[in-house]
Amino acid sequence: MKNKQIQDLEKQGYRIVGKHSAIKVCLWCKRSLCGEDVCYKNTFYGIQSHRCIQSSVSLFNCLHNCQFCWRCLEYTDAKVIENPDEPKIILDGLIKEHKEFLQGFKGNDKVTNKLFNESMEPKHIALSLAGDATMYPKLPELIDLIHERKMTSFLVTNGLMPDMLEKLLQHQPTQLYITLAAPDKETYLKVCRPLVKDGWERLQKALQLLKKFQRSTIRLTLVKYLNMHNAKGYAEEVSKVQPMFVELKAGMPVGYAQYRMIYENMPRHEEIKEFAKEIAKLTNYKIVDEKENSRVVLLMKEDKYRKLNFN
Repeated sequence: MKNKQIQDLEKQGYRIVGKHSAIKVCLWCKRSLCGEDVCYKNTFYGIQSHRCIQSSVSLFNCLHNCQFCWRCLEYTDAKVIENPDEPKIILDGLIKEHKEFLQGFKGNDKVTNKLFNESMEPKHIALSLAGDATMYPKLPELIDLIHERKMTSFLVTNGLMPDMLEKLLQHQPTQLYITLAAPDKETYLKVCRPLVKDGWERLQKALQLLKKFQRSTIRLTLVKYLNMHNAKGYAEEVSKVQPMFVELKAGMPVGYAQYRMIYENMPRHEEIKEFAKEIAKLTNYKIVDEKENSRVVLLMKEDKYRKLNFN
C-alpha cells in the first residue's frame, strides 16, 4: 500500500494490519458494547455484535467496481495478492488492533464490565470490510486458524473467484455469502462493472457451488433505479441454487458510494420488504425475519437452524 492510501483509510477509522489487511470497528459493535442496539447478524443468526471483528484481508483487491461500493475505487487492484502475509500474522494483528481500538470504551458509563470484558475476547470474524477475501491465496488456512481459536467466520464474496471457493469446500467458513447484485447479465455489467470479461459466467459458477456449503447465503444488495427490478430474474437465480438463506439489503450512499449514489437511490425498509414478498411468491422461500433500521429482510424455506451458539 502507498502512504496516501494508508492515510486515507486511517482517517476513516481503519487500522492497518500487515501489507494488505485491516480492521474497522463498525457502528453496531460500538452500539452493542454500549447496550444500545445490535447488528442484523445478531438478530438473524445470534452472533454477539460487541464480540465481532469487521475485517479485510484484501483491502484493495477486487474484480468488481460496483456502483454502490463504499470503498474508493481509484485504488482497486484486480490481481490476486502476491507475496501474501501469513494467516497467523493477519489474525493476531486483526485481534490486536480491534482490542486496542475498544480500550477507549472502558471508561464509558454506558459500557458494563461484563460487556467490555466480553469484547476483549472476540468470537467472530467478519471477512467483509473491503475488497474480496477470495483474492487472498491463503484464505483456506486462515479460515482453519479462525476456527482452531474457537471463533466463527462469515465470508462475503462477489463470487468471481470460483476456484478459491472450490478450495474452501474442505475449509468451510461458518457462513458463506455471495453477493448477487443483478437479476440478469445486462444489469450486472451496468451495476458491478466487472474488471474481467467473464464476470457473469464466473458468478454463475460460484453460485452453483453454494449448495455444497453447510451455511450458504445469497445477498441481494438493492439500489432503486439501478438494480431493484425484475424480481422474477432474482427468483430464478435463487431457485436454481437453493441457498439456506437469502438476504435482501438496501444499498446505501455511505463512504465513497455517496459520490455514485444519491439518497433517493436508497430503498426504504418497506420497499425492501415488498420486493422480498415478490421473490418469496416466486420461490419456495418465506420471510422469517427483518431489521428495519438496517433495511434488511431474511428469507428461508423453513425457519430453523439459523441461530448459532457463539459462546
